[in-house]
Amino acid sequence: MRDINVFGNIGKCFWDEDSMSAADFAKLLKEADGDDVTIHINSGGGNVFDANTMAETLRAYKGRTVASIEGLAASAASYFALTADEVVIGPSALFMIHNPYTYASGEAKDMRKAADLLDMLRTTISDQYVKKTGMGRDEVEALMDEETWLTAEEAVERGFADRLSDAEPVAACVDRRALDKFKHAPEGIAGTGGAPAGEVGKTIAPSTGEPSTGAVADEAGAASRVVCVNGAFLKVEG
Repeated sequence: MRDINVFGNIGKCFWDEDSMSAADFAKLLKEADGDDVTIHINSGGGNVFDANTMAETLRAYKGRTVASIEGLAASAASYFALTADEVVIGPSALFMIHNPYTYASGEAKDMRKAADLLDMLRTTISDQYVKKTGMGRDEVEALMDEETWLTAEEAVERGFADRLSDAEPVAACVDRRALDKFKHAPEGIAGTGGAPAGEVGKTIAPSTGEPSTGAVADEAGAASRVVCVNGAFLKVEG
């Protein structure tokens, strides 16, 4: 059995040393060479296109795959996890689904293009949830609309995870900057890094706080025609 850790942002990110690109993930799977693989997940999501690529890479892998959600699988990390042959979730882990979102700048046609992109992504993401859970599309999309946070037990009950793991309870903890995009992130899960951390047996209460905002720029400092999808900054052709 091989182990792969996805403990940070999905997609390379300059502020997260634990971030993982689709290329990184493909290299690790190739090195596993068909052996059974467990993907350990504690991630607030990230680049939707990296997540889609990682999901397809995982789906095509010849060995048996298990996604072990050990702290948090939110946003892009949630539907990436669902492509494993089996999804197990730690007793204190959290699972979150929501709609893709964006910050965009430019003229009217750029705004329309960004909105069209979000509509397409919403459909492709909800397809993954419907396929895994067997729920109707309307029900799944209603959960996405509300930015729904699920406990481990709820994730199993709704079909997002197959079973609870036998791991010791721990509290989810991810980089606080990865949580800024969420409207209802539970209190107490913001840390300074991507690896799981927290007191054993600690429970986390949901939050209904308003989202925080910040300046948008890509790593090269470009200020125009930039889109952020699930927390990743992407150039928009215009």
